[in-house]
Amino acid sequence: MKLFPQDDDFPLYEKGFDIDLLGRKKLSEQLSDLIERLENPTVFALDDKWGSGKSYFLKRWVYAHQHENGGNATTVYFDAFANDYISDPLLSLVSALIERLPEEQKSLVEKIKKVTAKLGRPALNLGLLLATLGAKQHLDDIGDAVADALKSEVEDAADKLWEAEANRKEAFNQFKQYLIDLTNDGQKPVVVVIDELDRCRPDYALSVLEIIKHFFAVPKVHFVLGINGEALENSIKARYGSGIDAASYLKKFIQVTFSLPRESNCDRPGQHLVEYSQKLIKSLGIRGEISNRCVQLIKCISSGRDVSLRDIGKIMSSIALLPNEVRDGSWTHGEIDLIAALIVVSVIDEKLHKQLLTCSVSNDTIRDFLNAPIKVTLKNQSSRFDTDFYDHEKAKWTSTFIFYFGEEELSEAVGLPESLCNPDFRVDIYGFRLENRKMIATRMQREWIDIFKI
Repeated sequence: MKLFPQDDDFPLYEKGFDIDLLGRKKLSEQLSDLIERLENPTVFALDDKWGSGKSYFLKRWVYAHQHENGGNATTVYFDAFANDYISDPLLSLVSALIERLPEEQKSLVEKIKKVTAKLGRPALNLGLLLATLGAKQHLDDIGDAVADALKSEVEDAADKLWEAEANRKEAFNQFKQYLIDLTNDGQKPVVVVIDELDRCRPDYALSVLEIIKHFFAVPKVHFVLGINGEALENSIKARYGSGIDAASYLKKFIQVTFSLPRESNCDRPGQHLVEYSQKLIKSLGIRGEISNRCVQLIKCISSGRDVSLRDIGKIMSSIALLPNEVRDGSWTHGEIDLIAALIVVSVIDEKLHKQLLTCSVSNDTIRDFLNAPIKVTLKNQSSRFDTDFYDHEKAKWTSTFIFYFGEEELSEAVGLPESLCNPDFRVDIYGFRLENRKMIATRMQREWIDIFKI
């Protein structure tokens, strides 16, 4: 058994959307089509929350663009977070770019390498400067001689600094011209994908944006950024202060935004999450009734709220952490659903999870969380059209939540089929291992789920 979901291990530029489990192939094609039609330099932002699958999409798109979508542009993938230990991202970006350029552009590659070397900021030895300034008044004759020598070195360094700055301006213009030559005269456009930008140090993340704007703003060179917009705005505020309009600041760098599709099959809502969950169950080796019921609860919840792929991964890891006696034990259907409910809610809604353990949650709160209004939990036999709204799975989960966590007794609940509320059903389905039903959830949480936590 494995504990955490593993990303598909494949070399970059070698795998696309041949298996489209999450329904991302259509967006991949649309992005390629748009980019191929553009001439002006454009910065796209795949703006989505953490855990939504941005890296999954971008790593596959850099292959799919040419090999599945018929695109012509050369694609480059750059993991910003893996490079943010370097103070100046320009060199890393250029290195990623030239690795992807074809052999016939080798002479141009060499020119780009040389001019990039000139663009690095010269480092003035601040320690030398500080050691010299004001030091003479504290030094003896030997110290005076040393300080004079150091001062001369600092003055020489300052002259070289201004000279280097003039060279940098010339190198800057050369760099942009070489980029223009790179895509001129029928050469392929270039698309640089920069992933994980929102996870970087604020200074590094903003330096990347500034380098894109100032160094790479030439025709037929485009960027696709993988970001969490809210996190990146926080980086801007960390650098420039909370008073800055971070959203407007970002618009100076980003022209087009898009996000990942949430539903790949409108006729079967939540199906892509079900399929992804089942894939994780198989890969982690946690098959069993508890995992199956977690999947069904995820499907119910996802019809009314956004459940991320990372959420599903955490849920499956939490199941893997359960003791064998729990995962392999013989439990009533109700007890299995209770364990599933505690695990799923702890990941999806921590605040509600705390309320569940007090067993005083209102029926309205339960229905809102499950997206289960009365019209889908009460089977009305008066009209065949009304039965189209009924969802037996949601009705079962609603009755389970009310029975274990509700402030009302299940027998007093309205909007549920009588079969889910009668005493015989409760004994058979929910079981009575403890006389007080409101102690069961707390005991399971403490003795089984809280032993090891994600």
